[in-house]
Amino acid sequence: MRTRRALLVAMALSAGAGIAAGPAQSFTLDEVEKKVTADYPTVQHVLPDSLPAAEAGGGDVLLIDVREEAEFAVSHLPGAIRVDPGMAPEEFMAAFGNKVTGKQVLFYCSVGVRSSDMAQRVGAQLAAAGAKGVANLSGGIFRWHNENRVLMSNAGRTDLVHPYNRKWGALIDRQPQVSYTPIPGQ
Repeated sequence: MRTRRALLVAMALSAGAGIAAGPAQSFTLDEVEKKVTADYPTVQHVLPDSLPAAEAGGGDVLLIDVREEAEFAVSHLPGAIRVDPGMAPEEFMAAFGNKVTGKQVLFYCSVGVRSSDMAQRVGAQLAAAGAKGVANLSGGIFRWHNENRVLMSNAGRTDLVHPYNRKWGALIDRQPQVSYTPIPGQ
């Protein structure tokens, strides 16, 4: 699993490699989203606007957060369930296969690399288990946060978001809300 996690981190870093060559250059979330869509053409990519039930944390959407525990602890979408980015498809199906019938399964991470990878790896199995659809949230939690949508922590509603690292954190519009650790009570 560690090897898989290292590979996913390398993929995430390389996703921006073709976009920004040097520290003086910047890249945008829109550019990253285009690259993720190109790198994962078999995955459906949906914008936050098409998911009103997801923002309320209910409905027929099963939200799967494909980030590390520290990222999830800072904030996550309402009702999201966290899974390890390196989780094997068999392990994922054993844990969630009985919860997907009739649901749209929506994966997200920071910008869409880890979540698109997971959606691609388990999509066919989810469809066979009765999922109505499988998709990646385009722009991930960064776009969600940039659009001032509801985020939760274990303590309740929060405005904070984990930046993954400094490079990727530059894609977050509201820099004062960037945090590597949750703030107790927020």
